Amino acid sequence: MNPDRLYLDFNATSPLSQSVNDWLKSGDFVFANPASQHTDGKASRKQINEARDFVFRCFNRSPADDRLFFHSGATEAFHTLAHSLSEAARLAGKDLLICFSRIDHPAVTSLENSYFGPHVKFFELKRGADLRYLHVENISHLQDRKENNPELLILYHHLWVHNETGQVSPLEDLRPLRSLTDLIIHVDAVQAPGKIVDWRNLSEGDAWSFSSHKFGALKGVGFTLLRSSVPFHPLFLGGGQQANQRSGTENVMGVISTHLALRDLESVDVLKTQGERTRLLHFFEAQLAGGLGGVIDEAPAASNTIYFYLSTVTSDIALAMFDLSGIEISAGSACASGTARPSPVLIQRGLKDLARNGLRVSWGFVLTAEKRVQIEERFLLAFARLRAT
Repeated sequence: MNPDRLYLDFNATSPLSQSVNDWLKSGDFVFANPASQHTDGKASRKQINEARDFVFRCFNRSPADDRLFFHSGATEAFHTLAHSLSEAARLAGKDLLICFSRIDHPAVTSLENSYFGPHVKFFELKRGADLRYLHVENISHLQDRKENNPELLILYHHLWVHNETGQVSPLEDLRPLRSLTDLIIHVDAVQAPGKIVDWRNLSEGDAWSFSSHKFGALKGVGFTLLRSSVPFHPLFLGGGQQANQRSGTENVMGVISTHLALRDLESVDVLKTQGERTRLLHFFEAQLAGGLGGVIDEAPAASNTIYFYLSTVTSDIALAMFDLSGIEISAGSACASGTARPSPVLIQRGLKDLARNGLRVSWGFVLTAEKRVQIEERFLLAFARLRAT
């Protein structure tokens, strides 16, 4: 990265972790097909097996109770789980209800636009103006659906850490859902690693999906942990790799990088970074006061994310202005063809008129006081230019 620029877009893609960087510089690459029976193929298989063992240990899960399969990232994982449960319901002659929130990742909300069959329906989980799940209301609705259809299978998507706001929706809040039979909880854990204190504690859920490039590994790889009791039908069929859970030659280098990056995260002091976030949050609140904009902050929140909006400048224009100031951040909503799109987050907060103005700042897993001051100094100049215009 250019040292003269501030890269503050970690929630989109984090830079490679130190161990991954060192490994790539060493040139010690494992290239052979892990399904091959020769020496180099066995070397690739050994690296994948070591990575698998580490993932189970890291998250305190057991291969006796859980499946683990590597894939291309969380988008594939979301579609895999929807396909899998759709097939399970179809084969059992049951209906499937897929539950999601309107402010989930677009890969989840877009499932509604896919056709899985007439037996698959969708339910939008309710959230309040503070963006928190309305669990009591949601559970009540699902209980009604189960009373009318006792054989109903439910796939419940839960967003653990929001990619725009950093808001944390604790897994412990999901426990009352266990009163419902045939309900599978899939946790979008993409933004959790290294950003919240209990990121390795998968206390609730039946499946947990991760994208490795969010925590310092290569792009194009991720993994899902899934309880063995959950019915599973793979999205991809073929050579039967990964015990028929996801066919296709494994991305050995991606898997190795996942292992190395996760290992680096184990030493991260999340609480220390959280303290610096609090100081930086107060800076943004003070700078945006008086009409320039505002901050959306709902505790608990990830240690590396601040979400804000400008009162009179849309995100596409703001991104260009910040980029000219050497600051690389992201729009709060997805952008296409350079056009700012309304943010579901700001609409949910009742800020429809400002829905195209959302912006997200996300930094690394370690934020020192010196780095925080550097960020403040650069934004101080950028906000001054905004006031002047």
